[in-house]
Amino acid sequence: MFRMLNISTKCTSALPRISRRSRKLASTHSGAVQFRQLEVERKFLATPSAISYLRSNGEGSRFKKYKSLGVQINHDVYYDRDGVLFSKGVYIRRRNGHWEAKIRTGGNFINSAFREIGGDKAVTEVVQKSLTVTADGAGIEKLLEPCAEFITDRESWIIDGKFRVDVDTTDFGHTVGEVELTEVLQSASGEQGEEQEEEKNLREKMNQEIKAFMQTYPPAFPTGRPIGKLSAYFQKVGRET
Repeated sequence: MFRMLNISTKCTSALPRISRRSRKLASTHSGAVQFRQLEVERKFLATPSAISYLRSNGEGSRFKKYKSLGVQINHDVYYDRDGVLFSKGVYIRRRNGHWEAKIRTGGNFINSAFREIGGDKAVTEVVQKSLTVTADGAGIEKLLEPCAEFITDRESWIIDGKFRVDVDTTDFGHTVGEVELTEVLQSASGEQGEEQEEEKNLREKMNQEIKAFMQTYPPAFPTGRPIGKLSAYFQKVGRET
C-alpha cells in the first residue's frame, strides 16, 4: 500500500529517509519547500509460524538488524453513507479518537496507493467533495454513519534497520501482516511534473526493496493471498467493501 502523508500528522518508529533530490531542493528553495511522507506497504499472511519467526529474531538465523516496538492498541471506527465513499475508494475512519481519510489512488488491496489526510477540518472537506454536498457547519458524524468498528492489537518490529513489520490481530479474530518502508519527499512550487516523476520512480524502487526483503526471509513472509482487516470485517458481517 502506498500512502502520501503530511509529516506533521503522523509519526513512525523508523526514521524515514530523505531522497537525494529532496535534499537538493531543501538547499536551493529555502522557505518554499514543503515536506511530505511516502509510505509503501505490502500485506502478508501472518501465520503462527511466521509470527513465531518474527518474535524470535529469525529463530537463531537472526535478521541483520532487529528491534521490537512492542504492541499498540488501535480502536477504529469507519464511516460511510450508503456505500458511496467506499465505492469511490475513500475511507473515512476515527482511529483512537482522531479523524483520518484514506483516498485510494491506485493498486489493489494487497499493494495499494493511498493519499492520507488527518484532522477534522481536512477530513470534512474530503467528505464534502466526495459526496458533492455542502456541510454548512455539520460535523462528519452528521454527514456519515458508522459502518465498521473493531479493535486491533498491533505488534511491530524494525528489521534490517529500515523495514517496519506490523502484525495486526483484531477483536473479531482476523490476523494480517504488513511490511512498510518510508521516505521523506520535499516539494517546491512550479516543479509538479518533476515531483510526480520522482514520486513514481521512488515508489517503484521502494516496492522492489520490500519485495526483495520479504523474499530474503521466506519463513517470516509466507506466500499466499492475505486479506486486509476491513475486507475481513465485511466478509464476517456479510457486506462487500
